[in-house]
Amino acid sequence: MKTKIIPALFDSADTPMLLIKDQAHEWSNARFRELPEAIRHAVLGWAVKESEEWLELEGYRFQRLNKGKHTSVLGLVVDRNSIQRTLLLKLLPELQQGGDPFQNTARILGPLLGWKHCLVAKRSQKRSLEALGYWKNGEMQPPTNLPLAGNIAQAFYEGEEPLLHQKSLCREFPLDELLADTPSSLWLGHRLDLPEQPGVGHLCVWGEPDGVDVNLTEWILSLTADTLSAWLLCHQAAQQKEYEPSHEPLDLLTGLPGPKTFDLALKHAVQMFQEDAKDFLIALVDINALASINDRYGQLVGDQLIHQFADELLNMCRRRDQVFRYAGDEFLLLMPITHTPPPVEKRLKRIIKQMQEKTPEFDINLAMAMLSEVKGSGEELMLTIDQRLKDAKSAS
Repeated sequence: MKTKIIPALFDSADTPMLLIKDQAHEWSNARFRELPEAIRHAVLGWAVKESEEWLELEGYRFQRLNKGKHTSVLGLVVDRNSIQRTLLLKLLPELQQGGDPFQNTARILGPLLGWKHCLVAKRSQKRSLEALGYWKNGEMQPPTNLPLAGNIAQAFYEGEEPLLHQKSLCREFPLDELLADTPSSLWLGHRLDLPEQPGVGHLCVWGEPDGVDVNLTEWILSLTADTLSAWLLCHQAAQQKEYEPSHEPLDLLTGLPGPKTFDLALKHAVQMFQEDAKDFLIALVDINALASINDRYGQLVGDQLIHQFADELLNMCRRRDQVFRYAGDEFLLLMPITHTPPPVEKRLKRIIKQMQEKTPEFDINLAMAMLSEVKGSGEELMLTIDQRLKDAKSAS
């Protein structure tokens, strides 16, 4: 009798309530059932699998009460100060542990806000974005590249006065592939800035829960953007402090740094690998038969070809990637790896196809290696790349 009366009494309570027995959902009241599916899923997963004493989602603090095989979960309304404290106490340690900061931020911010989608993106090139941290319906999604044209966040990066924050409906941006399944959702976003580097990325959410406090969400996005910006700035300053400066002049034809600067950059990459297990991809690109092109079209055409190819290499790279002119017809790319190696070969094929429209003889040889392959040895890495380039030339 009592087991029927007690659930009936609590079914109309304003506080979300959930009862779990033997790690399975047994009962919940009407207020909990009215919560968005993403929040219900997150709360249930936390209650069954996580060890943290409480969980905060979009203005609620969920607390567990355990007794034998039974676990009761209560959701209490919390204020801004409590949410701010939760964000900082979770986000800063997550960033400090290492890994990609954009992904770490989405991992904390997504569950805290409780919207169906939470994205922390980085601007990688002039015309594209990297969706490094994408939290969707309670799970982190693999990183992906997004075109900037038609993206809902395009106004953060382009225009005479780029926006700092934005509120829109998803249906207003039909070319944004991430929004296609939720045209009626509200989208909130905030730009990520560094001193003298506005628009290094952005944070956004869409697919709002029922009864969401939009002002609270906008405030949390702003606070998170400032926190992440401060961390990136400190981390960037620490890296630059350890970086030995190069006094080598830039290459006059391409404007790229040369081999001595590459040696210093590789030394720094080896140090990061040894200290933080940060992996790097090094690619050596050699223009095939450049002497024949010079003989047929003239030295001026050959120089123009080198200059254009250097520009294309810069355009295909991300913000933290580096390009060097290693020798007359050789270029080196030093690229930090976040999750998977960048698709260098795929991007180079597009460049080759484009340049062959004017110079059909243009082609390249490519050799690549990662620091992890040679256990962080810069000398072994260069020997490996040199041998692979020789093999590529023999096969061509």
